[in-house]
Amino acid sequence: MIKKGPCFYLFLSFLIFYLSVKGQNEPQFSISNSTFASSESSLPFGLWANQDGMVKPGESFLNLTTISGSVSGAFTNSNSWHYKAGTTLAGALGNDNYFQFNQLFAGVDYKGWALEAGMFYDEMRFGGLSSSNGNLARSRNARPVPKIRISTSGYKPVPGLQDWLFFRFEFDEGFLNDERYVDKAHLHHKSLYLKIAPAENWTIEMGAEHFVMWGGTSRNPEYGALPDDFSSYLKYITGRSGGSEFPTTDQKNVAGNQYGTYQLEISREFRDFSVHFNLSHPFEDLSGVNWRNWPDNLLGLHIKFKDNEQFLSEAIYELTNTRQQSYIETSQRWDNYYNNSVYNSGVTYFQMAMSSPLFYPVKITDGISRGFVSNRFYAHHAGGKGRLLPYIYWKAQVTYLEHFGTYSSPLHEEEVLLMAKFDYKNPSFPFCVALSLAADLGYNPGDIYGAQLSLSKSW
Repeated sequence: MIKKGPCFYLFLSFLIFYLSVKGQNEPQFSISNSTFASSESSLPFGLWANQDGMVKPGESFLNLTTISGSVSGAFTNSNSWHYKAGTTLAGALGNDNYFQFNQLFAGVDYKGWALEAGMFYDEMRFGGLSSSNGNLARSRNARPVPKIRISTSGYKPVPGLQDWLFFRFEFDEGFLNDERYVDKAHLHHKSLYLKIAPAENWTIEMGAEHFVMWGGTSRNPEYGALPDDFSSYLKYITGRSGGSEFPTTDQKNVAGNQYGTYQLEISREFRDFSVHFNLSHPFEDLSGVNWRNWPDNLLGLHIKFKDNEQFLSEAIYELTNTRQQSYIETSQRWDNYYNNSVYNSGVTYFQMAMSSPLFYPVKITDGISRGFVSNRFYAHHAGGKGRLLPYIYWKAQVTYLEHFGTYSSPLHEEEVLLMAKFDYKNPSFPFCVALSLAADLGYNPGDIYGAQLSLSKSW
């Protein structure tokens, strides 16, 4: 098999892009260059977290260039078939130089039913102010996993109940192609949401996200190649226990590394603003599904003003708690969120959390992720954004975080994470200029201060 390096993917991305541009819509381009500097050997949290894995934490100085292009439109005049394609390339010079494709995707949509393939970002929610995009298990902290997704494009009416009940769903099969403890593991994901409007200006959305790491070859010779045939696959995606060919832990509990969240969002529209309450409740394997870990949640309150040019256009407050972690009777132990004894790299991708970035730091052994040092914590998080002056926009976030390690390896650390960003956007000036300042106070072994200066241009 021919090994496909960066040049192959560069050629493929431009080929997809060229073919897409032959459609009806003009393509969109953007380019940016950012310089990061830190007072310590790593960047503060506010400069690397929720950046789609483009900014690596362990850098004291970094220069990052990103180039993005995308196109979308309709195939025919019937307006039933639509397409989209795009790419994002990131190249960095720092302690460790790196080049990566953050996005490389193509997709089609027919009357609200979509098929997408490649690496692509999830929608940014709550104005980019959330600590984990409103979902404990699914943030925009790590690079997107290459996958194929079948989904609805937003909500669709339930047949026969068009006036009051709507649904949306996703079904993904992804591939974890980084260096990890279980090589060539797969990542299955599905979600289902329902939406109702119980009264005028009110909406309620509720659903569940389910992830499974399955297959691959473990570095532990006791496990070796893990089951990946079709009958095993059905056990993985339906949350059943494994048979005799599975590791003992999978026979006692469920097959693979299974985790997810229950999600709830209640929204109310007012004349000048809207209010959104959201809840994200984690579960691991069969534990947590029954809500025995009911104290563990992300609870959020988001306010968005309809005038986005005022001093405060959006604000958020979140309370996150993961300290309880339900007790597993079958193995007589407490849960261990987003860590796993077989899939030992846990819920990480390229050594960064795919879950909330507040699950950190990532434990690295022999250059391979071994999950999280601390997954028991509580955090108060607040943020806001708006317009400061005619051409200057601001965004700020503060997080108080108290970590307790894991049940097997307890610790106690307190931190205050600060970030402030200022954007200068003037139509008569050719670039957008951004300055970000961040600090981690109370961090062990010492406080960290950092800054980011960026220039960007879009067409």
